[in-house]
Amino acid sequence: MKKLSTLLVSLSMLLLSACGGGSDSSKAAVVVMFGDSLTNDRGQWVTPDQLWVEKLKAQVEADGLTAKRSITIVNEGLGGEDSQAALNRLPDVLATHKPTHIFLMHGTNDIPPFCPECTEVITRPYLEAMAKLAQDAGAKVIFGEFTLKAYGGETAQAYSAAYQKAAANTKSTYVNMSNGIPYDGNYYHFDGTHFTDAAQVLIKNNAASALFPMLQ
Repeated sequence: MKKLSTLLVSLSMLLLSACGGGSDSSKAAVVVMFGDSLTNDRGQWVTPDQLWVEKLKAQVEADGLTAKRSITIVNEGLGGEDSQAALNRLPDVLATHKPTHIFLMHGTNDIPPFCPECTEVITRPYLEAMAKLAQDAGAKVIFGEFTLKAYGGETAQAYSAAYQKAAANTKSTYVNMSNGIPYDGNYYHFDGTHFTDAAQVLIKNNAASALFPMLQ
């Protein structure tokens, strides 16, 4: 009877392993931050060591998320890049880093002023195409929206709706990276789009709210 119990336990463990259960929490994680200058401006708008991605790396350590697994966060932001160029660049990023998780955060450079329809005909299709590429490569996708407040309410609302629709259509996670950040000169530069150093911890908190539950 004891041998039978041992055999059943062994079979259960094999089945759990085959289904991927019980192993995710110890598997090495590679998180790619894929965006434009709001992800990595190389010191133009934000002091490099104050950038939200750097703060997120520090928070991963501070919260003890690396106690059970290796977690690497890679910044693949490229200033000035639009969604079409991002889609073209993404296959190389996926092949190089083989991410388990990826934030998709393009679109800021797609939208001319007073063009709310651009979110549906330009940004969303490219976001969804990027999500499919990432998912086919085995990555979990998080759409990180930086709301386009500088373009006015109509465009900002359309942009946010496009991001949320892209997330729903691709069964991805959605987070508003700008959530809770006052739209004033303490947190935004004169262009109304790029963030100051003071905003970086708030962006980091928003990113962590979506990512950290996946890394538990």
